[in-house]
Parts: sequence; C-alpha cells; structure tokens
Amino acid sequence: MKLFNLFWVAGLSILAASCDSQNFKKTKGGMPYKLYASKTGTKVEPGKFVKVHIEQKVKDSVVFSSFSSLPVYFPVQATTQSYDISEVFTTLKEGDSVYAEQLMDTFIKKNPTIVQQTKYRNGDKITTKVKVLKVFNTAEESRKDEENERMAYVKKEEVDVKKYLSKNNITNAQRTGSGTYVQVLNAGVAPQVVPGKYVTVMYKGQTFGGKVFDSNMDATFNHTEPMGFTVGVGQMIKGFDEGVQLLSKGGKAKMFIPSMLAYGPQPPSPDIKPFEHLIFDVEVVDVQDKAPAQPNMPQQPQNIDVPQPQR
Repeated sequence: MKLFNLFWVAGLSILAASCDSQNFKKTKGGMPYKLYASKTGTKVEPGKFVKVHIEQKVKDSVVFSSFSSLPVYFPVQATTQSYDISEVFTTLKEGDSVYAEQLMDTFIKKNPTIVQQTKYRNGDKITTKVKVLKVFNTAEESRKDEENERMAYVKKEEVDVKKYLSKNNITNAQRTGSGTYVQVLNAGVAPQVVPGKYVTVMYKGQTFGGKVFDSNMDATFNHTEPMGFTVGVGQMIKGFDEGVQLLSKGGKAKMFIPSMLAYGPQPPSPDIKPFEHLIFDVEVVDVQDKAPAQPNMPQQPQNIDVPQPQR
C-alpha cells in the first residue's frame, strides 16, 4: 500500500470515534477536532513511522475506511497543512483517536493549490477519524508489520471467496498459487498460456455484487478489440495473470479474484470499491511466443539546425 501524505494527499483525511458531549478544540489553522486520549503509549514524532486506522466521510457518506480492512502506514513528517489534521498529529501517541471536521469552503481558501488535486468541492463537509495503532522507530519495523497484516488479510479474503463459491454452488473452481479461484469452462487447445507468452483475451469484469465495471465483450464500454499482454511480467493484476495460465488458446474460464490480488485499496474505477473482490469472464483468443512488433515511429530528421532561444 502506498504511504499517504498528510492531508492524506488532499483527500484521505478520515476516521471517527463516536461523537459525544466533549467540546471541540480548534487547531492553529481553525479546524475543529476532538481528541480521545489513551493513558499511555509511544509518542508520534517526526522521523518515526505510524500504523493507523482512518475513515473519511463526505456529507455523511463513507468515501474511505480502513477499519474493516488493512491499516494505513506512513512516515511522520514535521510539516503541517493549515486547517488539517496534520496540525495535531505530532501531539498524539499510541492509542489516541482524533475526530475532525473540515468545511471544504474554508479549506479551499486556505489551500487553493492542494485542492486542485482533490475531488472535493465547495459545500462539502469532510469528517475524519484517525486512530493511532502503533508507532515504529524505523521503516523496517513498519514494513515487517505491514507485511504481516497483509498476509493475515489475504487469508481472510480467501475465506470470503470460498464462502461466495459455496453459496453459489461452484464446486469445480481451481486455486492458483496465490489464491485466485478459476472455474475452467473450456481448457482450450495448445499452445498453453505460460509466463513469457503474449496472449490476447476477451473479458468481462464485475464485482461480487454483480456490477459490471469493464468489458471488451460489450460494445457499451466502447472497446471491443481483444486485449493483449505478456504473461508473468506484471502487466496485469496478479490474480488475472495467474488465472489465465490455467488455459490454452480458445480456453474459457471464470476467475474469482480476492481484492488483494486485484486492486486492493486503490481501484481504478468508481464502480469498484476499495478491497472489493472481482469476477472476470475470460476467453483466450490467441497465444503467441512474443508481443507483435510495434509500428515504426517516424525518424527524427537529421542535420537540421534548430533555432536557439535569444538571450
């Protein structure tokens, strides 16, 4: 998972302990917040690394939450952003929670450059919760803890996928090495899809809830040409890359991919939620030894005097 910058790159400020009768305080930049302090814990300081849970709501709609998925990890910076939770972050310690409210009208006035990078607009009210779970002294400590969290979460997701398969009476799905489940409908004929081969496929992608988010089998998505890629070199999401290797030319299958083998916390489409499991219908159109040669680009004319700017 990528580390979030503070203001959580202008868009992932988040979370929330439940509101109570405690009065709001205000940061130097004027942002209202409530602090729910723990009795003990290592202090958050610049140069250290933190593990937190974050939740963000805009107009009472959750746009991001890590509470039911993976914690967020990032290095603590000394710099702060006006009217932002970063103003109080280095006053926190392990176990502390912060609930903050930001009016986008005010944030835009104070941070016009940063706001250009966000999807928020005038009139939006952003509420953010942050709970500090752990403070690490080194990046290596943080990395090891994050890896352990990811491994545990991958196991949990595989359980979710197996429950879905059982509920839908899918008993013939094969497991790939990492945990994608593939229901082979037609294995196809040689050549087989293996790492290094260039394959072209037709596909339809949907969520476990049935929302179709992309397809080259459906003209309404405005691209019906087969999709080509080289297998095993990281051009595709891991679950798809592994799943297609159970097929040969002409093969057809349905892939059930846990989110961490798909897009995890950062899906490319608003039709896919963070940490959402996906289903792909796939047909292998062709298998070639290597990618086709690209058309030659026009050559740069040689020996042409390029005018130089006047000083």
